[in-house]
Amino acid sequence: MPENTSLYKNMKVLYAEDEEGIRENISFVLSLFFKDVFVAKDGEEALYLFEEEKPDLLIFDICMPKMDGIEVLSKIRQSNKEIPIIVLTAHTDQSYLLRAIELNITRYLSKPFSKDTLLGAVKECILRLTKGKETINLGSSYVFDFLNKNLLFQNEIVLLSLHELKLLQVMSLEPHKTFTFEELIEEIWGWEIVTKEALKSLVKTLRKKLPHPLIKNVFGIGYTIETLQ
Repeated sequence: MPENTSLYKNMKVLYAEDEEGIRENISFVLSLFFKDVFVAKDGEEALYLFEEEKPDLLIFDICMPKMDGIEVLSKIRQSNKEIPIIVLTAHTDQSYLLRAIELNITRYLSKPFSKDTLLGAVKECILRLTKGKETINLGSSYVFDFLNKNLLFQNEIVLLSLHELKLLQVMSLEPHKTFTFEELIEEIWGWEIVTKEALKSLVKTLRKKLPHPLIKNVFGIGYTIETLQ
């Protein structure tokens, strides 16, 4: 997987698999990387979750009860031509596989497959999804480079502490979103017990390295970031 998990941590995945053991193992692995993992045990449930949850990535077993993966993906492609799709199957019938290819499948994995093989396929999909998001212009000659984890001012690196970097990564991905104090503390420090005052102090030091007024207070709630381009 890409090292910079901030690029895809807010993405949603829909995973469809009828075999319970495989479903539990793969869904657990996916949950380590993605914000939301929606799991379906058959084709009908997969189509319902796709329409309700609007995922960013699909990982589908072809052979499923009620409605097979090819039929589900055909319906999905009628409304969404671009969403990346990873197909998992033990199917060997060539005509069946050609039908899957016609649906613009991003990757095709034959069962059994290793965890590394799956994560490699997911990485390919993530790179497709994040294309064009490698950098963000913060304004006033400031640019944040997500791939290299650098803040640049006039193409020169601005030194950031680890916590400052995490804060900027999280907020830059969703400009204009209001992040609560609690959200940011969890994103930056995880399960550590950290006070709101520690977060405020971190924001204060980061602000000194950024164009003003990039990070704004939302009274009583938290902070938001606005690009100045």
